[in-house]
Amino acid sequence: MGGLARLEIHSFRNIGHCAISPDPELNVIVGANASGKTSLLEAIHYLALGRSFRSSNFKPLIQSGKPETILFGELASGASAGLRKSRKGEQQLKLNGKAVRGWEDIAREMPVQLLDTTSFSLLTEGPKLRRRFIDWGVFHVEQAFLPAWRRAHKALLYRNSLLKQPGKPDAGQLSAWEEELVAGALQVTASREVYCQRLLCAFSQALSTLDKGLGGAVTLQFHAGWNREHDLAGLLREHRESDQTQGSTRHGPHRADLLVKSGNHRAVDVLSRGQQKLVVSALKVAQGELFFETREQRPIYLVDDLAAELDEGNRKGVFDLLQSLGAQLFVTCVNRKALGSNLSEPVPGSLFHVEHGTIMA
Repeated sequence: MGGLARLEIHSFRNIGHCAISPDPELNVIVGANASGKTSLLEAIHYLALGRSFRSSNFKPLIQSGKPETILFGELASGASAGLRKSRKGEQQLKLNGKAVRGWEDIAREMPVQLLDTTSFSLLTEGPKLRRRFIDWGVFHVEQAFLPAWRRAHKALLYRNSLLKQPGKPDAGQLSAWEEELVAGALQVTASREVYCQRLLCAFSQALSTLDKGLGGAVTLQFHAGWNREHDLAGLLREHRESDQTQGSTRHGPHRADLLVKSGNHRAVDVLSRGQQKLVVSALKVAQGELFFETREQRPIYLVDDLAAELDEGNRKGVFDLLQSLGAQLFVTCVNRKALGSNLSEPVPGSLFHVEHGTIMA
């Protein structure tokens, strides 16, 4: 069981107040540009993950003239999550009525997958987005991943801090933090590698469903962030001087990447924009399938204006595949006709109209 049973939004972007009871499967949000339909998806995303997919600054998320925003979600599982955040940065975050400090437990209870314009940058942008994509999956399938990631991240920050100090860094401190970095890196990398091996199979199946020709032609390769023919500890020692010149650590799990290839070439270099979007859609579907295999729960899919991103034939294939998952979908569009016959007809209560920040069933 998964998905939102009830959602309340107060003073978020241009949404003054709304309270809806979403359908467990299909929810279509219709509205003109700048009406607030994407803001509804953004509110769900922020409640689930503690970050926006449109802005790194939280202040624009609070409705103009209002001192704070309040988000509340009740899940089909019976769990609930609530957030109160003020313009001053003061924050109250609760899970099942109890205060929590971070989003780790809420993210596990309320897994979301986003498919929008930024998602389609997964192939064209740098490796940071692809690392985040991998880590979302590993976080949800392996409990030990996050502590190992934090260990490596902390060690990396301290090593970089030492490298940036004037003069020669203290060799003893460098060695200590490099030892910590390597220990965390090996755990993180092992988890990522196992996950990517599982992902390849699910991805190939999903992509074949969308495009039989692409299904066998596009492959995934995991890159750890350093040449694993060499010992990471040795590489860190060997490159201390050059790393100090650059002021950063150039080998480690923070440089990991998911290489998406078509034959011997990067997929982004040889595939059309439409084909690239099918590849990203297949990656998102595959990740949801792996999540279900592990947790027996479906993630919530937030699908923003796909009618503007894919042509009609490819759009139908993506929507058909998403609907076959049995997951809860929130799908935005400028008007219902923009989706054509791509989605099954919404049942009563699952079609929402948005106008000037007001959401009506």
